[in-house]
Amino acid sequence: MDKVWNAFKAKREEEGNQLELLILKEPYELEGNTVTIKISNGASESSFERFRGDLLMTLRDGLENDSLILKSEVVDIAREKMLYTDKEKFEHLKKKYPALKDLQERLGLDPEF
Repeated sequence: MDKVWNAFKAKREEEGNQLELLILKEPYELEGNTVTIKISNGASESSFERFRGDLLMTLRDGLENDSLILKSEVVDIAREKMLYTDKEKFEHLKKKYPALKDLQERLGLDPEF
């Protein structure tokens, strides 16, 4: 499976379509006759549908399995909370570098100033 997938990816890389390459680098799972590609961006799903048929035919030919099914699944990725205020940024840094708390107390610093 990996050999056929990587051959298809190399062919698309020669053609220079970067969006397709990003999608083809996403993880995929093979369960029975179903290949599910995990897409991390919902907007990329329409791009995947454009070359889905080519990929499916390549996989079927390479694996000699005409009953293979190819589907996509949009997966939410965990995003960190954005830090906007100075206080939020300073609290984040204090957690990352505990010595900052001691420095703040010694110098009497106020992150909101």
